[in-house]
Amino acid sequence: MDFKHPKSAEFYRYWLDLPRDGFAPSRDSFRPEQIPSLLPNFMIYEMISDDYIKIRLLGSNLSEKFGGSCEGSNYLELVGPEHKIQASQALWAVVNQPCGIFGIVEQVMKSGLSVYMETVGLPLLNIDGGNPLILFQKNELDYEKKLPDENLKKHDYLKIFKRQFIDIGAGLDNVQHLIYPSLADA
Repeated sequence: MDFKHPKSAEFYRYWLDLPRDGFAPSRDSFRPEQIPSLLPNFMIYEMISDDYIKIRLLGSNLSEKFGGSCEGSNYLELVGPEHKIQASQALWAVVNQPCGIFGIVEQVMKSGLSVYMETVGLPLLNIDGGNPLILFQKNELDYEKKLPDENLKKHDYLKIFKRQFIDIGAGLDNVQHLIYPSLADA
């Protein structure tokens, strides 16, 4: 992968080095204390159902920039209604395929300015029968901050410019159709 932010690459290398039995490491092998520099920009999603993806953890930097803690809330409530199904399918593909997901997004901060972020999500298995998890690293890119489009609606705080899946050994044949058609060549 050709990451734009060095912490995205560090996160990916850390995940690749976790012990595993199959394509994805287990939750037991994940040790956050081993990556303290990554934790402020870290998120964990718990995959509950097609219409409920629980935000289990929001790093302190992300919480500060985006207006408080979203922990415990449904990620899909933060997505515009026209994108909920596709967002759910894309995240479920990460744990079902399994694969990783990479994106460049524009997000509105609580200050009202929008920033560009590089996001990397990778699966984590719950071997004790619990719900699968996705670990995310979200890093601000060095682009000019700006006021967002004044036509933004409440649920349009996130605009995806690029999304692609990362083959972690299981292939990508079953997930390529989930890339937004308008972004396939981005």
